Amino acid sequence: MDAMEKISQDIILNILSRLPLKSLMRCKCVSKHWYSLINDPILAELHLQHSNCDSINLVICANLPSRTAWEILIYKFDNENQPKFSASLKTDIEDISSVYSCEGLICISGSAGIHICNPSTRELVTLPRSNSLKEPSMHGFGYSPSTKEYKVVQLIHNKLIDGCSPLSSKFEVLTLGTKSWRPIGNVPYVLHPKKNSITLNGIMYWLTCTKKREPDSVEEIATFNVGDERFGAFSGPPDCNALEGMSAVSLGVLQGTLCLTRDYYNRRRSVSHKLEIWMLKDDNARGWVKQYSIETCWKIYNIFSLYHWKGKLILEDPPYGLLWYDPETNSFETILCYGDAFPCLCMESLMPLVNRQLLVKRLTNAG
Repeated sequence: MDAMEKISQDIILNILSRLPLKSLMRCKCVSKHWYSLINDPILAELHLQHSNCDSINLVICANLPSRTAWEILIYKFDNENQPKFSASLKTDIEDISSVYSCEGLICISGSAGIHICNPSTRELVTLPRSNSLKEPSMHGFGYSPSTKEYKVVQLIHNKLIDGCSPLSSKFEVLTLGTKSWRPIGNVPYVLHPKKNSITLNGIMYWLTCTKKREPDSVEEIATFNVGDERFGAFSGPPDCNALEGMSAVSLGVLQGTLCLTRDYYNRRRSVSHKLEIWMLKDDNARGWVKQYSIETCWKIYNIFSLYHWKGKLILEDPPYGLLWYDPETNSFETILCYGDAFPCLCMESLMPLVNRQLLVKRLTNAG
Protein backbone atom coordinates (compact mmCIF):
# COMPACT_ATOMS: atom_id res chain seq x y z
CA MET A 1 0.00 0.00 0.00
CA ASP A 2 1.26 3.43 -0.91
CA ALA A 3 2.43 5.50 2.08
CA MET A 4 0.08 8.30 1.08
CA GLU A 5 -2.88 5.95 1.32
CA LYS A 6 -2.04 5.13 4.96
CA ILE A 7 -2.41 8.77 6.00
CA SER A 8 -5.83 10.33 6.23
CA GLN A 9 -6.77 13.12 3.83
CA ASP A 10 -7.24 15.58 6.71
CA ILE A 11 -3.71 14.98 8.01
CA ILE A 12 -2.22 15.37 4.54
CA LEU A 13 -4.03 18.64 3.94
CA ASN A 14 -2.99 19.90 7.38
CA ILE A 15 0.65 19.18 6.62
CA LEU A 16 0.52 20.72 3.16
CA SER A 17 -1.19 23.86 4.48
CA ARG A 18 1.96 24.71 6.44
CA LEU A 19 4.28 24.64 3.44
CA PRO A 20 5.36 27.74 1.48
CA LEU A 21 3.19 28.48 -1.52
CA LYS A 22 6.13 28.07 -3.89
CA SER A 23 6.65 24.50 -2.69
CA LEU A 24 2.96 23.70 -3.09
CA MET A 25 2.93 25.00 -6.66
CA ARG A 26 5.83 22.68 -7.46
CA CYS A 27 3.97 19.74 -5.91
CA LYS A 28 1.27 20.15 -8.57
CA CYS A 29 3.66 18.63 -11.10
CA VAL A 30 4.25 15.41 -9.14
CA SER A 31 1.12 13.54 -10.24
CA LYS A 32 -2.59 13.91 -10.95
CA HIS A 33 -3.30 12.99 -7.33
CA TRP A 34 -1.00 15.72 -6.02
CA TYR A 35 -2.49 18.17 -8.51
CA SER A 36 -5.95 17.39 -7.14
CA LEU A 37 -4.73 17.81 -3.54
CA ILE A 38 -3.15 21.20 -4.15
CA ASN A 39 -6.31 22.43 -5.91
CA ASP A 40 -8.56 21.36 -3.04
CA PRO A 41 -10.45 24.47 -1.74
CA ILE A 42 -10.09 23.10 1.79
CA LEU A 43 -6.31 23.25 1.46
CA ALA A 44 -6.54 26.82 0.14
CA GLU A 45 -8.51 27.88 3.21
CA LEU A 46 -6.20 26.04 5.64
CA HIS A 47 -3.14 27.56 3.97
CA LEU A 48 -4.62 31.05 4.34
CA GLN A 49 -5.26 30.43 8.05
CA HIS A 50 -1.60 29.56 8.57
CA SER A 51 -0.34 32.59 6.67
CA ASN A 52 1.74 35.14 8.54
CA CYS A 53 3.67 38.32 7.83
CA ASP A 54 6.36 36.33 5.99
CA SER A 55 3.79 35.28 3.36
CA ILE A 56 2.59 38.77 2.51
CA ASN A 57 3.63 40.43 -0.74
CA LEU A 58 3.50 44.00 -1.93
CA VAL A 59 1.36 44.09 -5.08
CA ILE A 60 1.32 47.19 -7.27
CA CYS A 61 -1.00 47.71 -10.23
CA ALA A 62 1.08 50.08 -12.34
CA ASN A 63 0.53 52.02 -15.54
CA LEU A 64 4.00 51.93 -17.03
CA PRO A 65 4.75 54.53 -19.75
CA SER A 66 6.07 51.87 -22.13
CA ARG A 67 2.91 49.73 -21.90
CA THR A 68 -0.59 50.12 -23.34
CA ALA A 69 -2.18 48.11 -20.50
CA TRP A 70 -1.65 47.97 -16.76
CA GLU A 71 0.73 45.47 -15.19
CA ILE A 72 0.67 43.75 -11.81
CA LEU A 73 4.05 44.05 -10.10
CA ILE A 74 4.81 41.65 -7.23
CA TYR A 75 7.41 42.39 -4.55
CA LYS A 76 8.49 40.06 -1.75
CA PHE A 77 9.90 41.37 1.54
CA ASP A 78 13.32 40.11 2.57
CA ASN A 79 14.67 39.67 6.09
CA GLU A 80 15.63 43.35 6.21
CA ASN A 81 12.05 44.45 5.40
CA GLN A 82 13.02 45.63 1.94
CA PRO A 83 10.76 44.81 -1.03
CA LYS A 84 12.50 42.75 -3.71
CA PHE A 85 11.01 42.59 -7.18
CA SER A 86 9.59 39.13 -7.92
CA ALA A 87 7.42 39.26 -11.03
CA SER A 88 5.55 41.48 -13.47
CA LEU A 89 2.28 40.10 -14.85
CA LYS A 90 0.72 41.31 -18.10
CA THR A 91 -2.96 42.24 -18.22
CA ASP A 92 -5.24 43.70 -20.88
CA ILE A 93 -6.75 46.17 -18.38
CA GLU A 94 -6.54 49.69 -19.79
CA ASP A 95 -8.09 51.66 -16.92
CA ILE A 96 -8.00 51.29 -13.12
CA SER A 97 -9.72 53.48 -10.55
CA SER A 98 -9.33 51.40 -7.36
CA VAL A 99 -7.69 48.23 -6.04
CA TYR A 100 -8.78 46.23 -2.98
CA SER A 101 -7.05 43.31 -1.30
CA CYS A 102 -8.75 40.65 0.83
CA GLU A 103 -7.63 37.20 1.97
CA GLY A 104 -5.21 36.48 -0.85
CA LEU A 105 -7.20 38.01 -3.74
CA ILE A 106 -7.30 41.51 -5.19
CA CYS A 107 -10.26 43.30 -6.76
CA ILE A 108 -9.43 45.71 -9.58
CA SER A 109 -12.13 48.11 -10.76
CA GLY A 110 -12.20 50.64 -13.56
CA SER A 111 -14.31 51.95 -16.42
CA ALA A 112 -13.87 48.67 -18.32
CA GLY A 113 -15.27 46.56 -15.49
CA ILE A 114 -14.30 44.68 -12.33
CA HIS A 115 -11.58 42.02 -12.24
CA ILE A 116 -10.63 39.55 -9.49
CA CYS A 117 -7.04 38.35 -9.46
CA ASN A 118 -4.95 35.92 -7.44
CA PRO A 119 -1.39 37.22 -7.95
CA SER A 120 0.07 34.04 -6.44
CA THR A 121 -1.59 31.62 -8.88
CA ARG A 122 -1.63 34.26 -11.66
CA GLU A 123 -5.32 33.79 -12.35
CA LEU A 124 -7.70 36.60 -13.30
CA VAL A 125 -11.42 36.67 -13.98
CA THR A 126 -13.53 39.56 -15.28
CA LEU A 127 -16.93 39.92 -13.62
CA PRO A 128 -20.09 40.55 -15.66
CA ARG A 129 -21.52 44.03 -15.77
CA SER A 130 -24.63 44.98 -13.88
CA ASN A 131 -27.85 45.51 -15.82
CA SER A 132 -29.22 48.09 -13.37
CA LEU A 133 -26.16 50.02 -12.13
CA LYS A 134 -24.69 51.37 -15.35
CA GLU A 135 -22.14 53.68 -13.70
CA PRO A 136 -21.36 52.52 -10.14
CA SER A 137 -19.45 55.14 -8.18
CA MET A 138 -17.90 52.93 -5.49
CA HIS A 139 -16.93 49.31 -4.88
CA GLY A 140 -16.06 47.03 -1.99
CA PHE A 141 -14.51 43.58 -1.74
CA GLY A 142 -14.70 41.18 1.18
CA TYR A 143 -14.61 37.60 2.44
CA SER A 144 -17.00 35.99 4.91
CA PRO A 145 -15.35 33.46 7.27
CA SER A 146 -18.79 32.10 8.17
CA THR A 147 -20.02 31.38 4.62
CA LYS A 148 -16.56 30.90 3.03
CA GLU A 149 -17.53 33.30 0.22
CA TYR A 150 -15.90 36.26 -1.47
CA LYS A 151 -18.29 39.05 -2.41
CA VAL A 152 -18.02 42.25 -4.43
CA VAL A 153 -20.39 45.13 -3.76
CA GLN A 154 -20.97 48.15 -5.96
CA LEU A 155 -23.11 51.18 -5.35
CA ILE A 156 -24.35 54.33 -6.92
CA HIS A 157 -25.37 57.45 -5.01
CA ASN A 158 -28.96 58.58 -5.37
CA LYS A 159 -29.08 62.35 -5.80
CA LEU A 160 -31.25 64.99 -4.22
CA ILE A 161 -33.39 67.18 -6.45
CA ASP A 162 -30.71 69.86 -6.53
CA GLY A 163 -28.37 67.29 -8.10
CA CYS A 164 -25.43 68.15 -5.90
CA SER A 165 -25.70 66.11 -2.71
CA PRO A 166 -26.16 62.33 -2.33
CA LEU A 167 -29.08 61.22 -0.19
CA SER A 168 -28.51 57.48 0.01
CA SER A 169 -26.67 54.68 -1.75
CA LYS A 170 -28.11 51.87 -3.86
CA PHE A 171 -26.20 48.61 -3.46
CA GLU A 172 -25.72 45.44 -5.48
CA VAL A 173 -23.68 42.37 -4.56
CA LEU A 174 -22.07 39.56 -6.55
CA THR A 175 -20.80 36.37 -4.94
CA LEU A 176 -17.56 35.15 -6.52
CA GLY A 177 -18.37 31.98 -8.45
CA THR A 178 -21.73 33.27 -9.70
CA LYS A 179 -22.48 35.44 -12.73
CA SER A 180 -25.27 37.77 -11.63
CA TRP A 181 -25.57 40.85 -9.43
CA ARG A 182 -28.26 40.96 -6.73
CA PRO A 183 -29.84 44.19 -5.46
CA ILE A 184 -29.72 44.64 -1.70
CA GLY A 185 -31.60 47.92 -1.52
CA ASN A 186 -30.79 51.46 -0.51
CA VAL A 187 -28.57 52.39 2.39
CA PRO A 188 -29.46 55.49 4.45
CA TYR A 189 -25.82 56.58 4.72
CA VAL A 190 -23.87 58.99 2.58
CA LEU A 191 -20.68 57.06 1.91
CA HIS A 192 -17.60 59.11 1.17
CA PRO A 193 -17.13 58.95 -2.63
CA LYS A 194 -13.34 59.35 -2.49
CA LYS A 195 -12.51 56.86 0.28
CA ASN A 196 -11.96 53.14 -0.24
CA SER A 197 -13.62 50.55 1.93
CA ILE A 198 -11.76 48.37 4.43
CA THR A 199 -12.65 44.72 5.09
CA LEU A 200 -11.81 43.06 8.39
CA ASN A 201 -13.13 39.77 9.82
CA GLY A 202 -16.01 39.59 7.38
CA ILE A 203 -17.11 43.22 7.80
CA MET A 204 -16.72 46.03 5.25
CA TYR A 205 -16.26 49.55 6.61
CA TRP A 206 -16.82 52.89 4.89
CA LEU A 207 -16.38 56.47 5.97
CA THR A 208 -19.57 58.53 5.70
CA CYS A 209 -19.88 62.23 4.88
CA THR A 210 -21.15 64.69 7.46
CA LYS A 211 -24.33 66.68 7.13
CA LYS A 212 -22.13 69.75 6.85
CA ARG A 213 -20.73 68.20 3.66
CA GLU A 214 -17.14 69.00 4.45
CA PRO A 215 -14.86 67.05 2.10
CA ASP A 216 -12.85 65.23 4.78
CA SER A 217 -15.04 65.20 7.87
CA VAL A 218 -16.75 62.12 9.24
CA GLU A 219 -20.17 61.63 10.75
CA GLU A 220 -20.25 57.85 11.19
CA ILE A 221 -18.58 54.68 9.99
CA ALA A 222 -20.94 52.48 7.95
CA THR A 223 -20.63 48.69 8.06
CA PHE A 224 -21.68 45.79 5.83
CA ASN A 225 -21.63 42.20 7.05
CA VAL A 226 -20.39 40.13 4.11
CA GLY A 227 -22.04 36.98 5.45
CA ASP A 228 -25.61 38.05 6.24
CA GLU A 229 -25.50 41.22 4.05
CA ARG A 230 -26.77 43.54 6.77
CA PHE A 231 -25.81 47.19 7.17
CA GLY A 232 -25.04 49.18 10.28
CA ALA A 233 -23.14 52.24 11.52
CA PHE A 234 -21.30 53.52 14.58
CA SER A 235 -19.50 56.66 15.68
CA GLY A 236 -15.90 57.49 14.94
CA PRO A 237 -13.30 58.63 17.50
CA PRO A 238 -14.11 61.61 19.75
CA ASP A 239 -13.51 65.08 18.32
CA CYS A 240 -13.17 63.54 14.86
CA ASN A 241 -14.66 66.67 13.28
CA ALA A 242 -12.74 69.17 15.38
CA LEU A 243 -10.56 70.16 12.44
CA GLU A 244 -13.03 69.98 9.55
CA GLY A 245 -11.69 71.25 6.26
CA MET A 246 -8.08 70.87 7.40
CA SER A 247 -7.80 67.11 7.79
CA ALA A 248 -7.65 63.98 5.64
CA VAL A 249 -9.35 60.97 7.24
CA SER A 250 -9.02 57.33 6.18
CA LEU A 251 -9.64 53.83 7.50
CA GLY A 252 -7.13 51.02 7.83
CA VAL A 253 -6.13 47.93 9.76
CA LEU A 254 -3.39 47.70 12.38
CA GLN A 255 -2.57 44.41 14.12
CA GLY A 256 -5.94 42.96 13.18
CA THR A 257 -7.84 45.99 14.50
CA LEU A 258 -9.88 48.64 12.69
CA CYS A 259 -8.12 51.99 12.71
CA LEU A 260 -8.91 55.54 11.69
CA THR A 261 -6.18 57.96 10.70
CA ARG A 262 -6.36 61.72 10.49
CA ASP A 263 -3.65 63.79 8.89
CA TYR A 264 -4.13 67.51 9.43
CA TYR A 265 -2.04 70.61 9.18
CA ASN A 266 -1.58 73.77 11.18
CA ARG A 267 -3.05 76.83 9.43
CA ARG A 268 -0.29 79.05 10.82
CA ARG A 269 2.41 76.58 9.82
CA SER A 270 1.22 75.02 6.58
CA VAL A 271 4.27 72.74 6.37
CA SER A 272 3.56 71.19 9.77
CA HIS A 273 1.43 68.04 9.74
CA LYS A 274 0.26 65.73 12.47
CA LEU A 275 -0.85 62.17 11.80
CA GLU A 276 -3.16 60.65 14.43
CA ILE A 277 -3.89 56.92 14.44
CA TRP A 278 -6.91 55.72 16.43
CA MET A 279 -7.51 52.02 17.15
CA LEU A 280 -10.92 50.52 17.89
CA LYS A 281 -10.35 48.27 20.90
CA ASP A 282 -13.85 46.76 20.99
CA ASP A 283 -16.87 46.38 18.74
CA ASN A 284 -19.24 48.77 20.50
CA ALA A 285 -17.47 51.85 19.06
CA ARG A 286 -16.74 53.22 22.53
CA GLY A 287 -13.23 51.84 22.66
CA TRP A 288 -11.35 54.25 20.39
CA VAL A 289 -7.79 54.75 21.61
CA LYS A 290 -5.27 57.17 20.11
CA GLN A 291 -2.33 54.84 19.44
CA TYR A 292 0.02 57.23 17.62
CA SER A 293 0.46 60.97 17.18
CA ILE A 294 3.16 61.58 14.58
CA GLU A 295 4.63 64.97 13.67
CA THR A 296 5.68 65.21 10.02
CA CYS A 297 6.86 67.93 7.65
CA TRP A 298 4.73 66.71 4.77
CA LYS A 299 1.27 65.34 4.23
CA ILE A 300 0.82 61.58 4.62
CA TYR A 301 -1.99 60.54 2.32
CA ASN A 302 -2.83 57.30 4.05
CA ILE A 303 -1.56 54.58 6.32
CA PHE A 304 -1.03 51.81 3.81
CA SER A 305 -3.38 49.13 5.10
CA LEU A 306 -2.11 50.21 8.52
CA TYR A 307 0.01 47.10 8.43
CA HIS A 308 2.31 46.58 11.38
CA TRP A 309 5.37 44.93 9.86
CA LYS A 310 7.87 43.75 12.48
CA GLY A 311 7.40 46.81 14.66
CA LYS A 312 7.08 49.34 11.83
CA LEU A 313 4.17 50.92 9.97
CA ILE A 314 3.83 51.19 6.22
CA LEU A 315 2.71 54.67 5.14
CA GLU A 316 1.48 55.73 1.73
CA ASP A 317 2.68 59.07 0.43
CA PRO A 318 1.41 59.48 -3.18
CA PRO A 319 2.63 60.25 -5.70
CA TYR A 320 6.03 59.43 -4.23
CA GLY A 321 5.53 55.90 -2.91
CA LEU A 322 5.66 53.95 0.33
CA LEU A 323 7.48 54.73 3.57
CA TRP A 324 8.46 52.85 6.72
CA TYR A 325 7.68 54.58 10.00
CA ASP A 326 9.57 53.40 13.08
CA PRO A 327 7.64 54.43 16.25
CA GLU A 328 10.70 53.84 18.46
CA THR A 329 12.94 56.30 16.62
CA ASN A 330 10.14 58.46 15.13
CA SER A 331 11.90 58.17 11.77
CA PHE A 332 10.85 57.59 8.18
CA GLU A 333 12.48 55.53 5.44
CA THR A 334 11.49 55.18 1.80
CA ILE A 335 10.43 51.67 0.82
CA LEU A 336 9.57 52.07 -2.81
CA CYS A 337 8.94 54.92 -5.23
CA TYR A 338 6.32 54.70 -7.95
CA GLY A 339 4.21 57.00 -10.10
CA ASP A 340 0.80 56.18 -11.53
CA ALA A 341 -0.01 53.05 -9.51
CA PHE A 342 -2.28 51.40 -6.93
CA PRO A 343 -0.45 49.47 -4.19
CA CYS A 344 -1.83 46.87 -1.80
CA LEU A 345 -0.57 44.18 0.54
CA CYS A 346 -1.73 40.70 -0.40
CA MET A 347 -1.21 37.34 1.28
CA GLU A 348 0.12 34.47 -0.78
CA SER A 349 -2.88 32.28 -1.48
CA LEU A 350 -4.01 29.12 -3.26
CA MET A 351 -7.59 30.40 -3.52
CA PRO A 352 -8.89 29.32 -6.94
CA LEU A 353 -10.98 31.51 -9.23
CA VAL A 354 -12.97 28.57 -10.59
CA ASN A 355 -16.12 29.78 -12.32
CA ARG A 356 -18.02 27.69 -14.87
CA GLN A 357 -19.82 30.76 -16.25
CA LEU A 358 -16.79 33.06 -16.61
CA LEU A 359 -13.45 32.72 -18.36
CA VAL A 360 -10.48 32.42 -16.01
CA LYS A 361 -7.37 33.89 -17.61
CA ARG A 362 -3.83 32.81 -16.86
CA LEU A 363 -1.54 35.84 -16.57
CA THR A 364 1.93 35.61 -18.04
CA ASN A 365 5.15 37.41 -17.26
CA ALA A 366 5.63 40.80 -18.86
CA GLY A 367 8.47 40.95 -21.30
